Amino acid sequence: MPHLPVVTGAHHDFRHLTWAWPAPYADLMQRSRYVEMWAAACLVVVCLLVAVVEGSGVAAVGTPLILGTWLVAFVTYLVGVAVVSVRSTPRSVRGRLVLVAVPVVAGAVVVLLSPNRGGMSAILLVIVAASAALHLSVRATLAVVALNSAVVVAASSAAGPLVTTPSPWGEVVLVGVLYALLQMASASMVWSQERVSEALGQVTVAHVELRSTSALLAQSSQAQERLRISRELHDVLGHQLTALALELEIATHRTEGPGREHVVRARALAKELLGDVRSVVGTERAQPFDLRTALAEVVGDIPYPTVHLDVDPDLDLDDARATALVRAVQEIVTNAIRHAQAENLWVTLNRAEDGDVHLETQDDGVGGAPVVVGNGLRGLQERVAALGGQVELDGSSGFRVNAVLPRRAAVPT
Repeated sequence: MPHLPVVTGAHHDFRHLTWAWPAPYADLMQRSRYVEMWAAACLVVVCLLVAVVEGSGVAAVGTPLILGTWLVAFVTYLVGVAVVSVRSTPRSVRGRLVLVAVPVVAGAVVVLLSPNRGGMSAILLVIVAASAALHLSVRATLAVVALNSAVVVAASSAAGPLVTTPSPWGEVVLVGVLYALLQMASASMVWSQERVSEALGQVTVAHVELRSTSALLAQSSQAQERLRISRELHDVLGHQLTALALELEIATHRTEGPGREHVVRARALAKELLGDVRSVVGTERAQPFDLRTALAEVVGDIPYPTVHLDVDPDLDLDDARATALVRAVQEIVTNAIRHAQAENLWVTLNRAEDGDVHLETQDDGVGGAPVVVGNGLRGLQERVAALGGQVELDGSSGFRVNAVLPRRAAVPT
């Protein structure tokens, strides 16, 4: 489990509140990518072996028409599986069925045209079942498994045009059950991987939300601490120095001889020190919100997507607008984690020539048009609107958010 934020120090000093993203999660994400790459490479090798073995068998005993049909079906299968593997799940049921139907039908044709009662080509149906599990419900995936198993049984029973002798019924049943179990195992692994990915996504979202809260609490705690110190300096040290300067002023009028020079010098030093204290008090009270550090805290150590943060170093904002921007970035990042399936997210924050503050974000995910505004994005719009700004959303190419905050915070009317 991820480490919980820990608060240490007296008086709830949130400057020490930290959220450490556990290394095992980041390592797991990296290993998961390597596993996916190796799995894809292995599937390519398997398909090539099937193409060589089964294709040569079809070419040896089949007619040119059968060979051509087999080649078209095999190429269609490869393209269909590749599209199913990389494409995001369509929103409509019909779209999902059409997406999966292409490799299912093409794989069935390849198996039925095998001269070896299905032979090695039956392995392709196991891959189809795993691909179907990516997009279909459990019931629909079980229907695909049943259909593929029926194709395997038909091929073993000499239903194909290149097979004349069927296998014994016991072997037919055994092969059908075996491939049904293999398909269920492959689909179950896909579902298990999806649950792991979903859990990691939820943990990542919680990580971003807690880091955002931690950053805001740290900034608030630091501001309160600076305010407390400035008050102490003004009320205690400032008053004492003022009294000291007055006493030395009186002493200069009552001191004669060589000692008066030292009293005058001490009075000047006291007044100079009082001026320095007042300057420090003013500086501490006017200390700006460290927005760059807060945003770096929010997006730091996220396993995915990779966040590219670019903040104008000269940006100086009041607490209200800085807090709104931190919460906006939090929502945009969590939205990318949940929905975008993006590899990269670019976050840019700068001040325009007219003084307005611009927040521009863009990811390379799936996007979505029209944009469906949920509670998170609606809250983002409301925060910005409360400060007199506006938000533009665009899902035509990836997902883009452009928020503009005016030069000064809006005054409620």
